[in-house]
Amino acid sequence: MQMRALSLLLDTKCLQRRIYERANRIFMAGLIFTACGVGMAILLDFFDIATRSALPGTG
Repeated sequence: MQMRALSLLLDTKCLQRRIYERANRIFMAGLIFTACGVGMAILLDFFDIATRSALPGTG
């Protein structure tokens, strides 16, 4: 998704406002999805570590 947006943003046709806004929307959506995925992975790791340290000897 973001590679497509980057290719649109780097193209000379991106100087047209409509194409620029579309490419920018695609890029921002990809950025938000990526940030949510990273945040979810960090939270899952945190809860996994917290669960293991709360119950010593059961792992």
